[in-house]
Amino acid sequence: MRAMLFRNNDVSIVEVARPVPGPGQVLARVLACGICGSDLHFARFADQMIAAGRDSKGIGAAIDLERGVVMGHEFVAEVVEAGSDAGEWQSGARVTCIPVLLDSGSTRGMHSIGYSSDYPGAYGEYVLLSASMLLPVPDGVPDQLAATTEPCAVGLHAVREAKLQPDDRVLVMGSGPIGLMTLLWLKREGVRHVAVSEYAASRRELAQRLGADQVLDPAATDVAAGFQAAAGGPPDVVFECVGVGGTLQQAIDLVGRRGRVIVVGVCMPPDNIRPLVAINKHLTLQFVLGYSAAEFAEALAGIADGSVDTAPLITRTVTLDELAAAFRSLSDPTECKIVLTFDR
Repeated sequence: MRAMLFRNNDVSIVEVARPVPGPGQVLARVLACGICGSDLHFARFADQMIAAGRDSKGIGAAIDLERGVVMGHEFVAEVVEAGSDAGEWQSGARVTCIPVLLDSGSTRGMHSIGYSSDYPGAYGEYVLLSASMLLPVPDGVPDQLAATTEPCAVGLHAVREAKLQPDDRVLVMGSGPIGLMTLLWLKREGVRHVAVSEYAASRRELAQRLGADQVLDPAATDVAAGFQAAAGGPPDVVFECVGVGGTLQQAIDLVGRRGRVIVVGVCMPPDNIRPLVAINKHLTLQFVLGYSAAEFAEALAGIADGSVDTAPLITRTVTLDELAAAFRSLSDPTECKIVLTFDR
């Protein structure tokens, strides 16, 4: 099968072996897969991500950069073949799931789909999925929208972990895909004032379109003063969704006393903060990752019933042959979510 392989710090379209489903697994034909910021980080910082994953007992153990990796974990796919003990999944069923492959024959027991050299992710024509984790995609949900379930669940998890109160004033730093997914859930949860700070004009416009009560340009506005003037006080909660050096300290500076900073953005290099500022303000710093199975299902349900509209985030779709160029273009802030699609 054809797939985009990351190897030797480069990506290329190659032929790889089509996987065979084992016990409890299904083989599925990929219909659509979103490009995730984590994949862009991996293509640039693979060694650091593997080291951090191993140090934190996370991803990394199943990655061999000499063999390469077929990334892709924001997918919707169509069941083609079921292995033994895979239940009643029928060929043609459209599904998505948490990107984890259970493997009873492996010493590791599970693999991260899209971050394993042993099993290809969804930047290829076929992918193995765990039958017990599959969720049917409701009829009427387009493939490209179903492929946003995974990042949508990331935004939901960040919001739920913040344990928001009804009168909390909230600032979201950054309106890339995860910042915007967070915004969608904050408004769905009924937060009364949600502001978004973002340098790129196109993304500020998108945040406004998605329901932000206030949009701030840090290059032209004092974010702290602008927020306070509109909301009547400093933010009680700041979601840091940028993930570059210095933004965590900015979040600490912006949030009010006894506030909470929810760290969603992934800063790859070491960063510096001033702990005494956070101590003096009696702040809570919370780092969040991923989602629960229930949150993943809730994200899919929200997309399906239209209460969470992720469609405006999709900048464009690309084919497999266009995927490598799309990786490079995502450094352009006019882009947001690009989705890889395969012909049916």
